[in-house]
Amino acid sequence: MKQFFILGLVAMMATLQAAAQKIQGTIKDTTQTVVPLLRIYLSGTQKHAVTGNNGQFTINDVKPGTYQLLAAGIGYKTLEQTVTVTNSTTQLDLTIQPSDVGLNEVVVTASRNKETLGTVPSSITIISGKQLREQSAITTDINQLLSMNVPGLTLGTNTSTNKGQTLRGRGMLIMIDGIPQSTPLRNGDKDMRSIDVSVIERVEVIKGSTAIYGNGADGGIVNFITIKANPSKHFSGSTDVSSAGSLLHPSNTVGGRISQNITGKINKFDYVASGTYEQTGVVKDADGVIIAPFQSLAQNKNLNLFAKLGYDINNNSRIEVMYNYYRTMQYSTYVDSATGKFGEAPIIGVKGTNPGDKQGTPYNHNAYVNYTNKNIFKNTSLNANLYYQSFYTVFEYSDFYAPPGNSAIVSKKMGARINFNTLFNFHPNLFGDITWGVDILNDKTSQPLTDGRGFVPEMNMKNYAPYAQLKTYLFKDFLVKAGVRYENISLNIPDYTTIKFGNYAGGVFVKGGNLPYEALVFNAGLRYTRYPVFNPFVSYSQSFSLYDLGRTLRLAKAVSNGATSINTIETEAIITNNYEAGFNSNIGKFNASGAYFISTSNLGTSLKDVNGVAVPERAPERVQGFEFTAGYQFRSNLSANASYSHVEGKKDVNGVKTWLPTTRISPDKMTVNVNYSPLKQWDLGVYYIYSGVRKRFDINPSTKQYDLGNGPVSDFYLVNFYTTYRFNKSMAIRLGVDNLLNADYYPVASQGRVRTDSYIKGSGARFNLGFKYNF
Repeated sequence: MKQFFILGLVAMMATLQAAAQKIQGTIKDTTQTVVPLLRIYLSGTQKHAVTGNNGQFTINDVKPGTYQLLAAGIGYKTLEQTVTVTNSTTQLDLTIQPSDVGLNEVVVTASRNKETLGTVPSSITIISGKQLREQSAITTDINQLLSMNVPGLTLGTNTSTNKGQTLRGRGMLIMIDGIPQSTPLRNGDKDMRSIDVSVIERVEVIKGSTAIYGNGADGGIVNFITIKANPSKHFSGSTDVSSAGSLLHPSNTVGGRISQNITGKINKFDYVASGTYEQTGVVKDADGVIIAPFQSLAQNKNLNLFAKLGYDINNNSRIEVMYNYYRTMQYSTYVDSATGKFGEAPIIGVKGTNPGDKQGTPYNHNAYVNYTNKNIFKNTSLNANLYYQSFYTVFEYSDFYAPPGNSAIVSKKMGARINFNTLFNFHPNLFGDITWGVDILNDKTSQPLTDGRGFVPEMNMKNYAPYAQLKTYLFKDFLVKAGVRYENISLNIPDYTTIKFGNYAGGVFVKGGNLPYEALVFNAGLRYTRYPVFNPFVSYSQSFSLYDLGRTLRLAKAVSNGATSINTIETEAIITNNYEAGFNSNIGKFNASGAYFISTSNLGTSLKDVNGVAVPERAPERVQGFEFTAGYQFRSNLSANASYSHVEGKKDVNGVKTWLPTTRISPDKMTVNVNYSPLKQWDLGVYYIYSGVRKRFDINPSTKQYDLGNGPVSDFYLVNFYTTYRFNKSMAIRLGVDNLLNADYYPVASQGRVRTDSYIKGSGARFNLGFKYNF
């Protein structure tokens, strides 16, 4: 009996000893800096770990044996290490290599979790903070900054709107830190100018249809990521002052701008606050003629106030609040001339006072409360975001209405995004994560006239959308992503009566009600990640969109067999399908990327002219094109980058295929930029932009003119220049010139729309001289 007792005691001690085995270690990069937030997998088990802020990790209760340990993280190659567990504690000191495929830049918009470009099977353009700082020395017009950098995005219009700007021939969803700025229920094309460039840290552009953020992303997503606090000091900041105006004809064109930023971290709190005020003068073309003030950036007063406060509750959890206020209003002392005519003479600015209310955006409020927990429960992190947006914009006074007036768009959004991310590890060659959760959104949008008349009734949309996104590696080198999202929408519209505008008689009473929408949309993609020389991907994705219902509602027609109701109006949603194949390549100092895409939809989003009124045309569409980018680092202080994009599309109207209008399809676009630093403290940059030709249409024989959106577009090119000199770490002076060669041209939208009120020249050469002080 005593022997059995001793043997049992020995067996029990051995079992306890086996249960007490653990692996712990520290992971550093090649510079011997600890790396936090790496995911650790132990092959053949379901055991995981995540490195902490000190780069350390621990995996408990590991049975003796030999395992493959894998470590993966944003911006790094997957680390594989054979580990033999014998003692009670196995100690490891590991080094992980940075990614060398040229795709280690972090992106958060594509899947709502931090990941690198090399792990996303789709086309993405990131405009970095460095690019924004350099190019905002040329212009602070965010529309132009984006079109200079994003292949497939139509060039900016030199106006306060992004009318006529599409991404790959379709509309896009604009966001600020994930908060939707677009008003797809009644698109006013004011969503791009919703925040000042001074508080944008980077811009992430996801190209191609996507439903991951909901309604309106037929052509993709543009997400403005706001600046973060500087954690290295208790208090620091910068003061930036500048002046801009016409380079060759400066009279009455010079304006000023001042921006103040403070930031820091005190114990567990970090903060950043910023204020920017800008006042612009008149804008002149290449000949020194004042450009028409219609929706222009001339004589504007712009104000942006921003604040962000964060608190690190502990090593795993954090709470953060953000608020941004943006206002831009025009105080023009000029009016549009009456002498312009499309194709013959542009409209220009002449002295006068505009009747009605001032045009602009009196306010755009954005706020969020964000909570993150890296380990809310086993192998799962949480991101919970509550957001609010309130937007009001006023359009120009027009006799389009009877009687004349100003229309406005009023939009309020309240939403919640609950986002979980769960790690899994089934096998050394099969591991990854699942992102899952739910989006809740209430969007109320209307278009009244400022005198109280109702142009478009308030549309009250309630959306509940659960989703799941799988990301996994097969055999280590094949990255697979697949996801599904269920849109469940209730859209309430009150009774309303249409009003007269243009050649539409109005006076139609429409019985309101509720429009329900349900849709299940999918995405799937595959990327091969092994070789940096060739990193290809293929993908399929869908988007869901309620296309500009406001245009349809305000054009309701009386029916002969009963009362008009919202059920007798075309309100069907659009599902867009995006098919894409592309690659990324990195060979030494050379990098390149390319993609070919096809986008189809059973319903369209083009406008056609019916008796002087723009009416939606719901015909099936097919858009296709390709993009190519390349860059080379000649020396540490000399680099060059280039891009080329081509988009084309057709619609099928009653079995006849015709070209899509130029208001949807932009001409080919090429950009080339060269950056050179002759001295450590001196930077130079030259940017070349070419917009091509698109002449797909003939003059309508019955009207003796081109139809709406079918105007012939001629090519033009622009050259921009900037230089910065840093006296020391605190002070720098910069000079930028927009349209350096003073090209005399019409923007794409001015040529393509075939409307006299849009036939406005682009601005001539403009300077931007600034000084920045860091403290």
